[in-house]
Amino acid sequence: MSAKHAKPNFSQSQVSEVLKRLFRVTASEIRSLPSYDDQNFHVVPVDGGEYVLKIMNAEDSKNPALIEVQTHAMSFLYQNGLPAQTAMPTASGQLMSLEEIDCGYGCQKYLVRLLTYLPGTTISKVPLTPQLLYETGKTAARMDLILQEMEHPQLSVLQRENFKWSLSNFTMLEAFLSVLDGDPLQEVVKSVIHQYKSSVVPKRSGFRKCINHGDFNDLNVLVQPDESDGYKISGILDFGDMNSGYYIHELAIAIMYMMTEHPNPIEVENAEYLMISSKRGIFILRQLWELRKEQVEKVWFESAAQFSDRK
Repeated sequence: MSAKHAKPNFSQSQVSEVLKRLFRVTASEIRSLPSYDDQNFHVVPVDGGEYVLKIMNAEDSKNPALIEVQTHAMSFLYQNGLPAQTAMPTASGQLMSLEEIDCGYGCQKYLVRLLTYLPGTTISKVPLTPQLLYETGKTAARMDLILQEMEHPQLSVLQRENFKWSLSNFTMLEAFLSVLDGDPLQEVVKSVIHQYKSSVVPKRSGFRKCINHGDFNDLNVLVQPDESDGYKISGILDFGDMNSGYYIHELAIAIMYMMTEHPNPIEVENAEYLMISSKRGIFILRQLWELRKEQVEKVWFESAAQFSDRK
C-alpha cells in the first residue's frame, strides 16, 4: 500500500454513518479539519455540543496499542489540569473502533475515535509575544512532567526505535542527504549531523528521560484571548508522535517550531504544514549556522533571564 493511499478519504455520508452507528450521534454539521496523515472532522450534533471525529491513517491503525497509549495520555493530561482532548466511548463502551471501509482505495482498516472539541485558534495565527512564548515553554515542560507520572501496561510501545520523527533517531537523516546533492545547504546539514554525533550522542546518557509529545508545534497549540489583552494556551493537539525521549528534545522541538512563526526567529528562546516548516526552516537553519553557537546562546540566555524569577 502506498503512503498516499494510507491517508483516509471518508466521504460526508460515510462520516455520518460512522457517527450514528458507533456513537449514536446525529450530526447537524460536519466540517473537514486540516490533518497531515489522518482525517479530522468537526462535528456538531443535533442535540448540542461539539466534537472532533479523528480517523487514523491505515498504517498507524495497524498499531492499536500505540493509539491506546496516546489516548490514555490525553486523558491523563486532562485529569491533571492541561487542556487536552479526551475520547468519547462508543455505544459499546470502547474508546476507539477499528473500521474496515472502502473510501476509494479498496477496503482498508482505520481506527476511529470521537474526541472532545477544544476551542481556540492555532498559535500560528496570533502575535508571538515574549509572554506567550514563555507560557508555551512552560506548558510543554509541565506536560512532560505530568506524563512522567503516567502509568499504563503498554508504555513500552513508546520506545519507537525506527521512528524518524524522534530526535533520538536524528542520524537517520543521513539516508536522505542525496536529496540535497548540488545544494550548498547539504554541507550545512552534514555539519549539523556531525555536531549531533560528536556533541550530543556522547552526552545523551546524562540527559533526563521523559515521554515526549514529539510534535509541540505552532499548529498543535491552541490559544484564546486572556483578560490582559494577550493570549493563553487553550489546547494541546495531536499526540501521534509521542515517544520515549528526553526533556531537551521537547524543548528543541518547541523552539524550532516557534521560530518558524516568529518575525525574528533568533529571539525565540524557551519556547500549509510542510511548506511553512521547510521554507522557513531552511532560512532559520542558515541564519543559526552563520551566527554560530556563542552568539545564539548569548541572545537566548539574555532573553531567558527576563523570566528566570517566574514560577
